[in-house]
Amino acid sequence: MSVRAYLPLLLPELAGVVMQGRLPQRHGYAVTAALRSWDASAEEEDLEFEAMCQALDAARELGDGRRVVASADVIETAGTSPDARLDVVLDVALGDVVSFHVEEEEGAVGAGYDDLLWYDVTELSQLARPTA
Repeated sequence: MSVRAYLPLLLPELAGVVMQGRLPQRHGYAVTAALRSWDASAEEEDLEFEAMCQALDAARELGDGRRVVASADVIETAGTSPDARLDVVLDVALGDVVSFHVEEEEGAVGAGYDDLLWYDVTELSQLARPTA
């Protein structure tokens, strides 16, 4: 069974994704049992948005620049963290990526959630251009 995972990136890393055909290996974020326990009445869409926001915050730890979250379908894995972080480092092929979410302007942790620009995976080469 697969689950939607959100992986943190920085915009300059997308050129490497194009060249290698896969995302950099790192921890992903998903709707985990721990995340569900935060609000048992929350809708799945709201929980997925929270997981994506946690991935966006994690991208800030990668350095400066516009943050990106890649959404991908991966084999379901358990998470034991108290939030949406998955325990395993994910190795995601480009073929498993569904979309990219790019912050409109470089932001700080805890910001930019409502300003994410959505791109289909087919738009990756356009996003990876240095002028993007």
